[in-house]
Amino acid sequence: MFRVALVVQCGLVVAKVLSRHNDVVTIPLRATRGPTYAPTNHKFPGQKAGAVSFLSRSSTSSDALYARARAQSQMVHALQYYGEVTIGSPPQKFVVIFDTGSGHLMVPSGKCDSPACAKHRRFMDIASSTALAIGWPDAPLKAVKQDDADRDTMIVNFAMGDATGQYARDKVCLGSYCAMADFVETTEESDDPFLNAEWDGILGLSGGVSDAPEFDIFAVLASDSKPKMKQPIFAVYLGRNIEDDSEISFGAVREERMKGPMTWVPVSVEGYWQFTFTDILVDGKPLDLCKKYGKRQCQGVVDTGSSLFMGPDPDLVPLLKALQFPGSTKQNCSKTKVFPKLSFVIAGKTFEMQADDYMDRSEKDAPAGMQTCWAHMMSIGDTGRGPIFVMGMPFLRAFYTAFDVKQKRIGFATANHDKTPLKEQSGSSIDKLAAFAPGYKTKYAAK
Repeated sequence: MFRVALVVQCGLVVAKVLSRHNDVVTIPLRATRGPTYAPTNHKFPGQKAGAVSFLSRSSTSSDALYARARAQSQMVHALQYYGEVTIGSPPQKFVVIFDTGSGHLMVPSGKCDSPACAKHRRFMDIASSTALAIGWPDAPLKAVKQDDADRDTMIVNFAMGDATGQYARDKVCLGSYCAMADFVETTEESDDPFLNAEWDGILGLSGGVSDAPEFDIFAVLASDSKPKMKQPIFAVYLGRNIEDDSEISFGAVREERMKGPMTWVPVSVEGYWQFTFTDILVDGKPLDLCKKYGKRQCQGVVDTGSSLFMGPDPDLVPLLKALQFPGSTKQNCSKTKVFPKLSFVIAGKTFEMQADDYMDRSEKDAPAGMQTCWAHMMSIGDTGRGPIFVMGMPFLRAFYTAFDVKQKRIGFATANHDKTPLKEQSGSSIDKLAAFAPGYKTKYAAK
């Protein structure tokens, strides 16, 4: 899965506010174009690897191809978004990627002496009065001794390396919402991709791929948190450009982040945040790409870890052609060239994206008097779940998106990017955000 993070171009961004207002906890998201911390699969010693996120199961793209696509997209927009979570009593703070395409919380362990771990915050179980060692994922509530020789070890594979971890249980907090939950503490990490990562770990928000319900952090907090979460909903707002505010909210949606009402659609296939849409329009003209799939129609997966919009090659080729990108996602274009609007028909309503939402343009390295234009799109192969469109960051920047765990539905509304003041937040604490632009590698590695 395309893993990238929200950051400003270089240097520090402004201070942000971690806030709670009307029972909604809002965590500001940092932005980066840096290396990813996105798992492709995991296994136990001697066992066949299993996918951590479904998009990692297969990809027709090579690392080089994706690197080129990502390099184009990072010139203006962020590639991944992350914020803070705390673990333990007293709380230990970690910077994590919020990923709707995977299902575990993973952070470095205090037992890890790899150079990559040494550069990041590590979970110190001996410093937490509530920490428990968990031996096996099928016994998520059974505590064992830390040095138990029979304790399961999980190997997590990444596009450029791997990590080895063990299971643990402790108090996990997202803002003021806290509960006991299971997670993975990594005891070994390869230099790639972890050594130079600007964050510590990953927090998966797709409970359908968790090893057990106790590992589904958000679902646990939604049902057991103290204070009680108002609604089992989290919502993602991404700024249009790298320097703009972005956030993830827990407990309800924030209406001030929407330009209109929320449209809710049911999760069409459980396990990931997958939904049905019925057509794609270009400048209002239907492309009829979904008819060939019959009752299934088109299937989209909302993925906060994907920097591009992706789809099956038989669909992406005519779409790019209609968007005036025939044969390639990159071209030289005139400064005055106007590209069409892109829309999706979801639950009978049309959700429209401007050209600037799905593409960028720059005069850098372009012929005199011209610009380089590129679309943030890429084809994807068989995912094991049939033809899938990945609604990555171009889609998420355009539409404020909510995820309802209890009712198993996803909500979409046009994002409000106006520079209007938000509602006053109470009970706030300040969290300074940094911005940077290190290297990167995708989890969509060819296997």
